[in-house]
Amino acid sequence: MSELEVLPPELEDLANEVGDFICYWGFKRIHGRLWTHIYLAKSPLDAGKLMQRLKVSKALISLSLNDLLKYDVILENGKSERGTQTYVANPNVLDVILNVLRRRERKMLSKAESSHKMLCSLNPESLKRANCQDERLNSLGRMILQAQNALTSLLELATLDLAHWENINEGKTESKKV
Repeated sequence: MSELEVLPPELEDLANEVGDFICYWGFKRIHGRLWTHIYLAKSPLDAGKLMQRLKVSKALISLSLNDLLKYDVILENGKSERGTQTYVANPNVLDVILNVLRRRERKMLSKAESSHKMLCSLNPESLKRANCQDERLNSLGRMILQAQNALTSLLELATLDLAHWENINEGKTESKKV
C-alpha cells in the first residue's frame, strides 16, 4: 500500500464483520479479516501489504496465513517484484468448505467418539457416581455415529459430478456421437 493509498473505513467494517462471522465456524477473527482483504484485492497481496492494511504484527500475519493455507482458504500465488510470497483467495468455495469439514470436523467427531467409548468403558459404579444415565449415554453414542455418517455422506456427495443432472434440470440434452 503506497503512502497515498487510503483504504475506506467501510472495507475495514466489512472485514471485521466477516471476521466475526468466521468465528462461528471455529476460526479466529483475524482469519476472516485477512481473507476479506485477500479476496477483494485487485492483485495478489503479500504479508507486508497485509500487515499495513490490517495494522497487525508480522507474527500474527504469518501464523494466520499459515492457518488459511492449511485449509486451502487462500493459495500461494508466486512472488512479488520484491521477492515476497503473494496470496490469493481460493475461488472454489465448495472446496474450501469441504477441506474444513474433512480436516477439522471429521477429527472433532473422531475425538468425541473416542471420548464416548472411554466413558462407556468405565465400570457401572463409576458411571453411577458420575450420574450418567445408561440410555442417554447410548443415545449420545448414536448421535455421534449419525453425525459421522452424515459428514461422510456429505463429503462423498460433494465428489459426484453433477453436471449431467444440472443439464437435465436445465432442460438440456446431450447428443451422443456415434
